[in-house]
Amino acid sequence: MKVKNLNRQLFQSSMQLLLLFLVIIGFLQTSSIYFYTENQRKIEVQSYLQDLEQTANLFDDGQLLAEKATELAEDLISDANVIFYANSGEKQLIHINRLFLKDKQTATYTEPVYYEGKMIGTIEVIYSIHESLELMLTQLIIYVIASIVILLLAWRFYRRMLRKTLAPLDSVIASVSEVSVDNLDEPIVIADAQADIAKLVASTNELKVRLHDSFQTIEENQLKLQQFVSDASHELKTPLTTIQGYSEILLRGKLDNPEKIRYSLESMLDQTKRLTYIVNELLELSKLDRKVQMGKAELNLNDVLEDIFPLLKMIQEGRELKLVIGGIPNVLMNRKKIEQVILNIVQNAIFHSDPKTPIMIRTYQENEKVVLAITDHGEGIAEEHLPLIFDRFYRIDTDRSRESGGTGLGLAICQEIMHAHNGEIDVQSIVGKETTFFIRFPMIPSGRNGQR
Repeated sequence: MKVKNLNRQLFQSSMQLLLLFLVIIGFLQTSSIYFYTENQRKIEVQSYLQDLEQTANLFDDGQLLAEKATELAEDLISDANVIFYANSGEKQLIHINRLFLKDKQTATYTEPVYYEGKMIGTIEVIYSIHESLELMLTQLIIYVIASIVILLLAWRFYRRMLRKTLAPLDSVIASVSEVSVDNLDEPIVIADAQADIAKLVASTNELKVRLHDSFQTIEENQLKLQQFVSDASHELKTPLTTIQGYSEILLRGKLDNPEKIRYSLESMLDQTKRLTYIVNELLELSKLDRKVQMGKAELNLNDVLEDIFPLLKMIQEGRELKLVIGGIPNVLMNRKKIEQVILNIVQNAIFHSDPKTPIMIRTYQENEKVVLAITDHGEGIAEEHLPLIFDRFYRIDTDRSRESGGTGLGLAICQEIMHAHNGEIDVQSIVGKETTFFIRFPMIPSGRNGQR
């Protein structure tokens, strides 16, 4: 809805309410004048009636009552301007003014007259309401004129107030209508906006920021997906091409040397194993991306390390392996997945460090985290590579990594496994000196964990 339509509707509603209020006030005021006049007439008649009753108590004869009524009427002329005619045969006191008010607007008020418990007649007052109607009409005219003036003043004031109040809102609507993907990073600015409009502008700007971030995330994910498809295709293409080449040679029968045939078959088998390894890692990543729930148990990281330490020493190929364990609480983990992370990091440390240098594994508690640190004293990682080593298919030395059988997916899988544990993995490195991978687990809430 545009601000103009909103302005018009608010104005119409307000004017209708104001008009209704004025009509009600006018009705109440006019009614109060009418009922006040009626009440005064009733009080006047009651006063006459009381005087007649007092007079009647002094006489026994009803005829005398009629005669005294005439005298009473003459006494009341000077005060109430009322004249009575008494007729004892009809037992009625007749207001003589009826004869003079035939052609005028009148009202009649009648009350019975009782003597010794019996009705001896009635008193009837006929009075002109012409003056009252003129007064009411005058009041009504004055009130209508005043209402029109009030409505005009209110209309002018309300229009000015609405224009001042809703003008910033019109600017907000105009700015929002111009929002597009290209200007999501440009905030809406409304000068001298009132508090409510300022809140609306702030909320709109926050929404634009969230939309901008969402579009950026979508674009980044699309680029990552394109890169992932390209890298995966390249990784799969190499072993498939090798297998295809050796297969074609064998089918042509050009190899008559048993050693060459055996070499070709072994190469095909190696590439098939590599292809299977790549596919398995891709499936592992796909499962982690789908946030498939993995079973977790409350375990102590020191126990896990001690259990796989013989396997770690075996793959060290005679190198020194140091294990320094500290007092740490239990954490929730999937044992198989965490063993996979540890083996992957240790294998990377073996491959990228001098065989004569030791590899150190430490556990300790840091703030609200349980930390596993794996340090090697090798070639190190250049600073420009550090933010990228957890990306999928990323290799620092492509040829050397491929020769070792690496796919560039190992660290990406480790990162996704730690994310599934609400943990994190990062790396610090000094080129030519050492590299340390830090694996951090969140602690179990107090009262549930054990410590070793």
